Order: sequence, then C-alpha cells, then structure tokens
Amino acid sequence: MMPILHPGVLPAHVALGFAGFILGAIALSLPKFGRASRWHRRAGRAYAVCMLGMAALSVPLALRANDYLLLIIGLLTLGWVAGGWVALRLALRARESNRQTFARMLRMHIILMSSSYIGAWTAFLVNVRPLGSGPLLFWGYALGPTLVGTVFITRASARFANSA
Repeated sequence: MMPILHPGVLPAHVALGFAGFILGAIALSLPKFGRASRWHRRAGRAYAVCMLGMAALSVPLALRANDYLLLIIGLLTLGWVAGGWVALRLALRARESNRQTFARMLRMHIILMSSSYIGAWTAFLVNVRPLGSGPLLFWGYALGPTLVGTVFITRASARFANSA
C-alpha cells in the first residue's frame, strides 16, 4: 500500500501547474530575440521551475490514484522540460562557435518546451474533464492539445529555420 501523501502535495501541484500555464502562455507570446527577449527568458525560467515542480509532484499523485496515463504524462513532461532546458544551454554554448549546432539545439528547445506545455494541458484536461466525461470527450481531451500544439510547434520550428 502506498503511504499517505502530505496534504500539501495536491495544492502545491495545482498551484505550480496554474502558474506554469500562465507563465508558459506569456513565454510563448513574447519575442524570443532582441532587446525584449529578456522577458521571454524570465518567464521561461519561471515556467520551467513551475513545470518541473508540478510534474515531479504528479508522480506520487498518479501512483496514489493508480492512474498510469497521468503517470506517463507527468514523467514525459519532466523529461521534456529538463530536455528543453539542456537543449537551450547547449545552444547558448554553441552560439558563437557552431551555428549549425546552435540552430539545431534551439529548435530542439522549442519542440521540447512546447511539448511540455501540451503535456501539461493534456493531463489537466484528462484529469479535470471540464466538459464532462465519455469516450468521445476523453479522446478529445487526450488528443486535442497534441493536435493543436503540433500545428504551432511546426509553424514555430519552420519560422525559426527560415530565420536561422
């Protein structure tokens, strides 16, 4: 039997997730390059911290509920955020010395961080079911964020590839 979780785990998970949704939307909407990019970096750092905390707390919550779909999404979100952070660090390290590595790692950063945002929305919708339940709605909750997000990731990657 799984031990009882601290009563603060769920509220902390929800608060970090909510903050992550807001910060993610801000980071996605801000300019990524130029003088105004510092706001993207600040929102992005805060987003990463919130998502790492939220995803880490999702693991014991999903295990406690025996919800393996949410466990998988939580672990993937952890990996996507951590991978996106590492990709950005590698891109910045290669910025001056290897333009090709810089572009490849920055594209990977875009894909991984965007994937973490999609994963968080998917987990939220599958868990909360804001429009009710049922098989058709479940598949809408499970696949909707991926379908919509993939369009945006593809556009952002293409836009970056054309500018790099």
